Amino acid sequence: MNTVMFEDEAHESRKSSTSQRRNRTERSEPTFRLEREQDHPFFELHVISTNKGEQVAMLKAAKEIWPYVHYIHIREKHLPLYERYNWAKLMVESGVPASRIVINGAKSTAPGDVFQRIHWSQAMLERARLTKTTEIRHNLQLRLGISVHSLHEATIAEEYGADYLFFGHVYASASKPDSVARGLDVLSEVCSSVKVPVIAIGGIQPDNIRAVRSAGARGAAVISSVLKHANPAHAAALLKQAVEAVK
Repeated sequence: MNTVMFEDEAHESRKSSTSQRRNRTERSEPTFRLEREQDHPFFELHVISTNKGEQVAMLKAAKEIWPYVHYIHIREKHLPLYERYNWAKLMVESGVPASRIVINGAKSTAPGDVFQRIHWSQAMLERARLTKTTEIRHNLQLRLGISVHSLHEATIAEEYGADYLFFGHVYASASKPDSVARGLDVLSEVCSSVKVPVIAIGGIQPDNIRAVRSAGARGAAVISSVLKHANPAHAAALLKQAVEAVK
């Protein structure tokens, strides 16, 4: 198996006393620019937990796959938020860099400077808009993603200040077997109508990376194609190789 890692890229870090950023590397890991993404030239890979409470399997997979992907999401929305943070802490203890971990459903007031990547559903966005929660834009380290399912939702999320959007599902998806796929045309429409990066989700496999990228997506998110694979690290490496093949 070809296990070539992603090339090193500058990791931007904001000093606690000022908004000045400096380049640095952490723990000799392949690094990525993980702040606001408007001008990113690369294609992100996200892996999302199964939402089935499979903690042991997820921690093992995260330890194996993180060198091949940009972000690992803890999506376990049935768990209380403190349990999701606990999963994140366990991942870090096993060797996964905190900068790769996204906590779904976390509020904008993340605890300290350890976990600065959060992802919201439409329901969370609506609550924030109704309560006029705007403090998220005052924390320049925080990276916020929002899931959207239409151009209308994408526009609202961008106006709120999302750093990136998940759009899907693009292809038929095992996680949503009863839902009709939205397809590449709708993905292309969303990508061309917003300025923030759009991450394609739903039925993503190595053989359709080229198609979603051609539609304008700046990344892809997967669940079962990696986490339900007999060898998650191999599956993640294949996705990475597919991305590298169309650069």
